[in-house]
Amino acid sequence: MIEPDAYWGVPVNELLIRLASSATGLTQAEALKRKNKPGRQRQPAWVKDFLLFTGQFRNPLILILIFAVILSAILGEHTNTIIILGTILLSSTLGFWQERNAGRAVEKLRAIVQVTATVVREGITIDIPAGDVVPGDFIVLNAGDIIPGDGVLLEANDLHVNEATLSGESFPAEKQTAILPIDTPLPHRKNCIFQGTSVVNGSAKALMVMVGENTEFGKIAKTLEGHLPETAFEKGIRKFGYMLMRITLLLSLFILVLNIFLGKPVAESILFALALTVGMAPELLPAIVTITLSAGAKRMAEKNVIVKKLSSIQNLGAVDVFCSDKTGTLTEGVIEVQETVDIRGIHSDKVRQFAFLNANFETGYTNPLDEAIRKLKDVVVDDYKKSDEVPYDFIRKRISIVVVHNGKHIMITKGAVKTVLDVCDTAEIIEDKIIPLEEIRKQIEESHQTYSTQGLRTLGVCYKDVTEDPIINKDDETEMTFIGFIILTDPLKPNITETLSDLKHLGITLKLITGDNKLVTTHLSDQIGLRSDNILTGSDLRQMSADALSIRVKDTEVFAETEPDQKERLVRALQKNGNVVGYIGDGINDVTALKTADVGITVDSAVDIAKDTADIVFLQKDLNVLKDGILEGRETFINTLKYIYITTSANFGNMFSMAGTSLLLPFLPLLPKQILLTNLLTDVPAMGIASDRVDNELIQKPQKWNDKLIKNFMIVFGLQSSIFDFLTFGTLLWFFEADAGLFRTGWFLESVLTEILILLVIRTQRPVFKSHPGKFLIVASCFTAAIVIILPYTSLSNPLGFVPIPLPVLIGMASIALIYVLATDITKRMFFRSTIKQ
Repeated sequence: MIEPDAYWGVPVNELLIRLASSATGLTQAEALKRKNKPGRQRQPAWVKDFLLFTGQFRNPLILILIFAVILSAILGEHTNTIIILGTILLSSTLGFWQERNAGRAVEKLRAIVQVTATVVREGITIDIPAGDVVPGDFIVLNAGDIIPGDGVLLEANDLHVNEATLSGESFPAEKQTAILPIDTPLPHRKNCIFQGTSVVNGSAKALMVMVGENTEFGKIAKTLEGHLPETAFEKGIRKFGYMLMRITLLLSLFILVLNIFLGKPVAESILFALALTVGMAPELLPAIVTITLSAGAKRMAEKNVIVKKLSSIQNLGAVDVFCSDKTGTLTEGVIEVQETVDIRGIHSDKVRQFAFLNANFETGYTNPLDEAIRKLKDVVVDDYKKSDEVPYDFIRKRISIVVVHNGKHIMITKGAVKTVLDVCDTAEIIEDKIIPLEEIRKQIEESHQTYSTQGLRTLGVCYKDVTEDPIINKDDETEMTFIGFIILTDPLKPNITETLSDLKHLGITLKLITGDNKLVTTHLSDQIGLRSDNILTGSDLRQMSADALSIRVKDTEVFAETEPDQKERLVRALQKNGNVVGYIGDGINDVTALKTADVGITVDSAVDIAKDTADIVFLQKDLNVLKDGILEGRETFINTLKYIYITTSANFGNMFSMAGTSLLLPFLPLLPKQILLTNLLTDVPAMGIASDRVDNELIQKPQKWNDKLIKNFMIVFGLQSSIFDFLTFGTLLWFFEADAGLFRTGWFLESVLTEILILLVIRTQRPVFKSHPGKFLIVASCFTAAIVIILPYTSLSNPLGFVPIPLPVLIGMASIALIYVLATDITKRMFFRSTIKQ
């Protein structure tokens, strides 16, 4: 196989020869061989694991520890060297293991909703994962499909492709078969399709020439990696981490300089400053976030919610406005044809037959309306053959098919009643009795209004004879004859009003955004309790400025007759008002809104481009599933905040106090190895945060990142931590007259135990004994506490610089810890009570 250059200028027969393909497509064996071609194989699992493990050592904190290991080894501090090296390996291994498990879990979830491609192999049309398409494959495209590679068109039927990912042009590009000059620039290659773009409407068959890194999109893909827009939570986490790191580094450097200035050993002062840096820094924050999110993703999968982008879980917890269509979300989504009637409202076999022919032969965008029509029984179509088609699009809102019967070519069009009437100039009252449309248009519109006010979905049907010129395009949709209506029903979901009430109690406002006409939408809105007296339609939106719209969306709950770009406008208007917006949609017309929303949600049955764009995929289209997902998102957000709280209170306060005390004491309050051991031991229970229970009252309202709250928490609880630290120092020095060894042992015991206890206190806003922690958190906390208490009495105490603690000192430390816990519990309740009032 020779991959051809400038394939847009090469005849198809020559392309087939160069690509070693044929008119029946590749064989399965040849396709597998090309898939496994060097450079195309997927990265082996062991390579991914190796890169992930080595990636742990790029963490600045790990690099600081490596420097400390080298320095300790040079100075002959063998105990320090072993402990620091053990800390590095244990921390890196723990981070690697957790991230590996999290990554594999997410990969498995994504595989459930993977995008597929339709290919022809050995003359048989099959669906395969889009990533398995190879050069030489014939692919079949329909509206909504994502194009899996670069190729040349073999057939094209009114094909329009969204190439915004390559060209930045939002208007779809029209495509057609041709042979173009070799120097044709990319935007003008009308006979080519490109990876990453999507079919807006029409159908086609194409020959794949380039896939993967060799495609136009693949050439720029690496420059796009890592440049996804940050969510509010991600931005908050990043800023918080940088803030702590800056404070930590400046403080450590200041302490190092002062300790050296005060005449303390240089090497020991450097190791102390390095250990202090590691002790104060939130080194577990990335791991905690990843573990918590992946644990949340797995729990959501059990509830039929597949998370494609982990950070969207937190955004889901912050959503306060949810935009939804009605079909399949508020209604059953099982559409049925209730009747096919003529202009008089009488059953019509002709309308039934023409509707079936149109739906049965259409090859563009599949939708539940056509699926319902195709289920009609006892419709005679055996003698009809399809001749041509103008696919549906969201501007015309209709689809036309040409069928051949008894030598005649009949063009049948169906779609929204208004747009169908717009292309008609006559109407058929009874079989073969045709009158000018203007004589009966008012009656038709009144019938349509009557059906709509009853909540019935209504489509119009028209036709004309095109035997003289059977090759059609959308300009041929004119001078047609209207013959009647297709009346469809889609009942409400059971208990939908209760579900909407539950969402409202969770602080979520529902906005109904639909393309249906105003009367149908009004009927449904009244049924489910949405305000329908101020509905905005698509025509209203077209006349509104962005500023005016941002005001109107606050009080408007229902939007009808909307176009795809207007859905995006509504999402942006809501975001402009400070809302976190979730949007659910499954069609091509929803893609821009899905991409714009803070959380884009679709369903497994959605078109490929919708599934690829969405952050979250529901395996069933049910708002109860949404409610469960939102609660899971809030739990995940709150558990992540717990680690931030412990980092900004006990942990940071302890290290800050230690830094200050080192300037006042003739000896270091803790040896570097003891600081690192403290840090390592307190990390163990912190890992249990990911699976911790969350109090029910905390998930009853949207949860958003709050810089001010976290900074205030850091000041209040960090200060309180330091006060009790200095109380501990004073008790050890002046009451117990502790020497360096006993002081360090007592302070080590107090530091670890209080951090464990404070974690259990600040994990809830309730009184500490009225909220039950998760099992892992309890077990990890008890295990760590037992190690800390026993350690000074073991053979490891001497190498670690500890001494056995006398009983009075042990009681004194326990008393201070108990007072600290009680004080923190009281301060916590006062803090959050005042926060709620604000």
